[in-house]
Parts: sequence; structure tokens; C-alpha cells
Amino acid sequence: MRRLSTTVAMVATLGLALTPATALAATSDEQTPADRAAAYGSPRWQTQYEQNLRAEIDPAHPVQWMRDFGRTPSHVGTPGNARSLEAEVAALKKAGLEVEVDTYQVLATKPKSISVRQTAPVERDLAVVEDDVDMAPEDLPIAYNAYSPAGSVSGEIVYVNYGRPQDFAELERRGVSVEGKIALARYGQNFRGVKPDQAAKAGAIGMIMFSDPSDDGFVRGDTFPDGPWRPDDGIQRGSVLRLWDRPGDPLTPGTPSKPGVPRIDESEATTFAKIPVTPISSREARKLLSTLTGPAVPEEWQGGHDFRYRFGGGETSVKLDLDIDRTQIDVNNVIATIPGTDPDAGYVLVGGHRDTWSAGAVDNKSGWISTMELARALGGLYRDGWQPRRTIVLAGWDGEEYGLLGATEYAENHAQKLKDGALAYLNMDGTAGTRFGASSVPSLDDEIRSVADEVDSPTGKGSVGSAWRAAAEGTPTIGRLGSGSDYTAFLQHVGVPAAGIGFSSTGTVYHSLYDTVEYLEKFSDPGLKGVAAAAEVSGSLALRLANADILPMKYSAYASDVRTRLEAMKKDAPAGASLQTTLDAAAAWGSATRRLEARGARLAAGGLTSGERPEAAKINEAILAQERALLTPDGLPGRPWFKHQVWAPGQTTGYAVLPLPALAEATEAGDRAAFDKAAADLTRSLKNATALAEDVLDD
Repeated sequence: MRRLSTTVAMVATLGLALTPATALAATSDEQTPADRAAAYGSPRWQTQYEQNLRAEIDPAHPVQWMRDFGRTPSHVGTPGNARSLEAEVAALKKAGLEVEVDTYQVLATKPKSISVRQTAPVERDLAVVEDDVDMAPEDLPIAYNAYSPAGSVSGEIVYVNYGRPQDFAELERRGVSVEGKIALARYGQNFRGVKPDQAAKAGAIGMIMFSDPSDDGFVRGDTFPDGPWRPDDGIQRGSVLRLWDRPGDPLTPGTPSKPGVPRIDESEATTFAKIPVTPISSREARKLLSTLTGPAVPEEWQGGHDFRYRFGGGETSVKLDLDIDRTQIDVNNVIATIPGTDPDAGYVLVGGHRDTWSAGAVDNKSGWISTMELARALGGLYRDGWQPRRTIVLAGWDGEEYGLLGATEYAENHAQKLKDGALAYLNMDGTAGTRFGASSVPSLDDEIRSVADEVDSPTGKGSVGSAWRAAAEGTPTIGRLGSGSDYTAFLQHVGVPAAGIGFSSTGTVYHSLYDTVEYLEKFSDPGLKGVAAAAEVSGSLALRLANADILPMKYSAYASDVRTRLEAMKKDAPAGASLQTTLDAAAAWGSATRRLEARGARLAAGGLTSGERPEAAKINEAILAQERALLTPDGLPGRPWFKHQVWAPGQTTGYAVLPLPALAEATEAGDRAAFDKAAADLTRSLKNATALAEDVLDD
């Protein structure tokens, strides 16, 4: 489909005498940017802009881009990543966009050799790469875990299920020790970096992680190339950086990794895994599991292989030799900008990571190509004279797979600018498929649901919203943001409202060499319709935020969410502790923001007059400040990089969100003093947010 923004279409649709481009040309010498925005910023114009964007987005471009550079591995710091960078920048420049490459120098790990050798009851080397390898060695087909320490360790194997705290507690209860041994854990249920952390606390000297067929292999269905599930030789790579402490460069906590910035010594870095850890496939894990002795595991620990799993710890031994260098590498973010007519009105960010573990067609060439297609479409409309009121910044982040490196360094580098003007960050990490999913802060829920109803489903039947509701058999849940993708620094360190937008499909070959264009086109997203639909959803949401007279974030819904969580937490509070003052503050916040939103809605009904714009600006300023007010300057207890008091990753889950984290952790510890301090800090922030709203209402 092509753009609708010809003079005839504009006049017929909106009743205007001039197109935006013509109006700009006729008035640019006499009017300010804000005046020009007001001239064609009516609600009908905003709706038409979104419709034009959706008409401009075309799956043909993502299909071609995926075939042009989707086959190139983009592993951070490799020649493949550099080739992808060159191709991606060239494609965006060819589309007429101004493109900046934003570079940081970070400490990373690079494997020289990885060896896993079973030493008893039989001796054999286990494979550390898939069978079908057609990539050059320089592009790193070997499987390993980023930020594992190097080392050579030998010991007996103990099977530890998913390596969760409750799994190690069960081992202790049964008298099965991992002290001085090598833990064998299956992927799933928590972030992979948590598993070796818990194993080290239990005394293990090393860890092997594997993909069990009951979780993502032949037990679930046909495996690639016959079906969408992981083949038995597929290996899940991944970082084991301690993301729940902080993401980004291990040597520059809280500051950007630029030349001249002080770096701590490597010996002081706290975010590396504590013991050597490496991944293997389901097939190779079978060789270890089948020789384990000892008592049988409980039924819930049983995996998908056709024999009884046992705890081990007696006759099966293994030796890990991990030769891994620590080295400085460049991470290269790609930044394109669509300038707004009012540079003082803030900006919206949209992004997805451009680095991969292998070819990475699903994770995350899909999300990055969605971002590129959105950039191309917005750029085309911009050249036709369609210009958002607020600037839209589109980004491809590098180094996400190693620990959210590029996005974190960018956020730390631009922290003050983000606090001053960033309205929201919209993330696309995995957009290949037909099943829509979203996570966000509560203030964006309504707009996500609204936009989903405006975009055609990639299934070809109804809207994204209607398909979403049908799959949920009712109102679908919008998730909350923990960590594991590039929104982390924007929301939880800087206080920028965030959302994750994506599509998925049945099956996975996650982080293996089988995440290829062929896999995506056959199983995940034939025709890349989901990739295009994600660009439409995120693009429509970005335009809604960029063009709205009154920012459409609903902090009254946020307050309601917080109150519900506080109420649920009351019953488990430490003895003698009370949340009533905090609940009262949350109720007052909800009341103030409801009145602020009502005032904004009345003001914006039918579009603003020039005389109403100063009041609208004050309302928008108050709305923009709400998320920032939820930060605490000192950060969360024990992990000061994380500053958001409502959302953080759990320290024993790593990815999954832990709402009201300081209160939740104090509750679990039974620490009355820590609980009272967390409640007082949150109460103070809620009162500050309330005052920001009331100051405008009292004018």
C-alpha cells in the first residue's frame, strides 16, 4: 500500500485547503513551530496521520530486508555485527533518513575454546555447537554463556532441576549436597543468570545448563526442520550477567562507557557470574542424565527423556574447560530521528535490539526490522509534509544479548535529556508471529488496547485487538516490566514510561543456530505480517503520544494498580508494620490524577485553541513528571542502580517483575525496619506525584 497524503486526499478527507507540506511552505517564515503544529493538529488530522502511517507500512520491505541482511549473524563485537551495521545503515539512508551511529566501549567476554568432557562412568567429549553449522568461525557459532568466568573445574554432577531457590532448598531437605560439585540445571522458570548464582550460594564449583525436551523440544511437537520446536542438538546461548544488580558495562556502573570515563578495576566488578557455567543441548544432556545414580527425583522435576531422572552426586563426573577472554569491544547503536514541529514538547523513543546470538531472525532481527520499517514509513510521510508535533527517535540497540549494553549506556549517557523530555520508550523484542502480546506501565494500558483495535491482525481476520481478546477469551492481560530487554534502563533507572510490543508463534529455537530466516519464514511469521503489524502498533502508539494535545497517559489507572498491590501486601507485612499511610497517599494520588485527566480531556475536546495551549503545556508537564516521581534517588536496597519503587526484576527470577520491590523484599525477610523505610520512601514519592498534579489544578 502507498501513502494517502496527496493534496486531493487531504482536501477530500479533512476539508483543508492545503496539505501540511504546502502549509509549512506558506507559513514557515511567519509562524513558530508550535503555531504550525496547531494549524493542522486537529483530532481529525491526528487520526489521518495514524491511518496514513498504517497504509505506508508494507510487509514487502521487511521481507526484503530480512533476506538482504537477516542471514548475517550480528553477534556483538564480531565481523558479522559490523557487516550488519553497514547494511542496516545503508538501508535506512537509502530510505532518506538521517542516521547516527552511537558507539560505546564496553567490557565483554569472548570464548577462545569451550570443552565439556564427561569423565565417569564413561569418557567422552560433549558437543558444544549444533550439527548444522554454516557460519564462519569468526562469527562465533560456539555455544557459551557471556560473562561466565573462565576456568577449569572437575567434579561430580548433581541434577538441580531449574536451579531456583526452592530447588536448592529441596535438595538440602533431602540431604543432597552440591558442595564442591557441578550443578546440572535445565533452562526455564527463571533468568539463566540466576541459576549459577544460586548454585554458587549452595557451594557448587560449576554449572551446566541444558534445554529439556519437555520445555521446548520433541515432547512439545515436531522439531525443526519438520516443526517449530528445538531440535535435540539445539543449544541455548545467553548471558549470565547479574542483570538484577544492574545491566550494562560491568566497569562503568551508572555512567556511560565513553573514552575518558573512569572505569572500576575488573576485580571490583560485581555483575559477572561467580562460577564457570556453560550450555549444552538436550541430546548431550541425555548422556549425563542417563548415567546419574541416586534417588529418583520428584515427579515435578522429571523432564522429557524416556528414563527416570535421578539426583546423582555419585558416579557421574564431568570436566569443564572454559577458555574465555575479557576484552573491550565497541557496541554500536543505530539512531534515526523524525523531527517534530515543536522541539520543546518532548520526544518519543521506539527501539529494538539489532545484535543477535547467531543469525537471530526471530530474536531480534524481527523487532529491529519492525523498527526500521516504522522509521522508513515515518520518513516517507515526513518527506510528504507529515510532521509529528513531538520528535520521534528510532533506535537499534547493540549488545542487548550480552546484558542490555547499548541501551543502558545510551540511557546513562543521555539521562538528563531523557528526564527532561522523554515521553515514553516503546520496545520491540521479538515481533515474528500472529499472537499479540504487550507489557507496560499501567498508564499506557488504555492506549495500547485502543491502538490494537485499529491495526489489522496478521492473521487476516479482524483487528489485532479482537484476535488478542479471542485468544484470551475475554480481556487480555497486559504484563508488567521486570527486566531482560532494553526498556530496563529507561524505566527503572531514568523513569521513562515504557512498553513492550510484540508478536509470537508456536515453538522456539531461541538463541540457537537454528534461529534463521528459513525458520522464521516457514514457522514463525510467513510473509513477515507480524513484523509489519508490530510496526503499525508501535508506530500508531508513538504518533498518538507525539501528536496528542494532552498526553494520554492515565496515572489514575497507575494509582489504582498500586493501591491494589498494597492492599494485597498488607496481610504479609512484618509484625507491627502498617501500610495505611502509604495507601492513603496512593488514594490521594489517584484522586488528583483523575481530576488532572478530566481537566485535560475537557480542554482538548475538539482540539486546542492557541489561547489554551499554555494551560495544556502545564498539564502535560505534570503528566510527564509522574513516572519520574516514582524513583528514589538512593536506589533500591542493595542495588542502587535500580531506582524505580514500583517495578524491578526479582533478585531470584531475574526477568520476571517484582512489584513494589523494596516492600516485597523486606516482607520476605521479615525486616520491620526495612519495611518501614520502604513504605516511607514510597509514601513520599506518591505525595510528590500528587503535588505535581495538584499544583496545576490549583492554578
